[in-house]
Amino acid sequence: MNTLKTVLIVVVVVLVLSIIGNIIYMNRSSRLSDEKVALTELKESLEVENEVLEEANAVKDGIIEEKDALIEEIEHAHDSIVSARNARIATLSRRVSATAEELEEQRELNHQLAAANEGLEGEKEALRDQLAQLQDEMETLAEAHQRLQGRAEEAETMNIYSINVLTMWDRWLFSDRYNVSRANRVDHTFISFETGGTIFTEAGPKVIYMRMLNPAGNLMYASAEEFTATETGEEMSFTKMQEINYDHHPVEVQFTLVHEDRLSTGTYTIEFYVDGELKRTKEMALE
Repeated sequence: MNTLKTVLIVVVVVLVLSIIGNIIYMNRSSRLSDEKVALTELKESLEVENEVLEEANAVKDGIIEEKDALIEEIEHAHDSIVSARNARIATLSRRVSATAEELEEQRELNHQLAAANEGLEGEKEALRDQLAQLQDEMETLAEAHQRLQGRAEEAETMNIYSINVLTMWDRWLFSDRYNVSRANRVDHTFISFETGGTIFTEAGPKVIYMRMLNPAGNLMYASAEEFTATETGEEMSFTKMQEINYDHHPVEVQFTLVHEDRLSTGTYTIEFYVDGELKRTKEMALE
């Protein structure tokens, strides 16, 4: 009996232990499954992160390669710049050395030029004095030339000279008939003169105009025709006109005026023109 009881106790204990073991196992199995799922998810997450990291590493490697290439280009450019700078420095150094020699030569040349310049300044001042003297001489020569030119122009033109004005009274016998000075007795006026030029005067036909102005300044016996005065360009009537042919010999010209009306007292002015140029004037006073 006791043995059976013991066996039963043992069996019960075994069963209890078995049940407890199953419960523990089941609990443990459940925890392992959950851990397995968690580990699986963690693994997948790690794999995703690993892929991201690999892609990031790939991008990083590309960037690194680009940076390396850029750094290489910068280093190459830097080397080129340094080489060019060194070459420039060497060139400038040679130039500085040469320039120092040239500067010394230039200083010597400047000294020589300064000495030469002083000499030139003296010559320049002397030339200025000579130039001023020459200018004075040129002005004197120009004035002389103008005078000679004026004389030459005068020499080329016709002149009038030996003017004679004779009045006549032809109304009474046994009276002084010529050089009458009484205005109311003058009935004729004879005007004679000579005209001629020089060897420089051009030969050929010339026109002599005579204008006689009364004491009031009015033209006497005005012609219907007119001539142009060369000095003023004015168109002018005349009292008498005569054409001559000049052949380098003096020509005598005579004009006769018949005064049908009595003359007024006063001074009469007689103007003589050759080809429109005024040559001489003559006054005649009557009482």
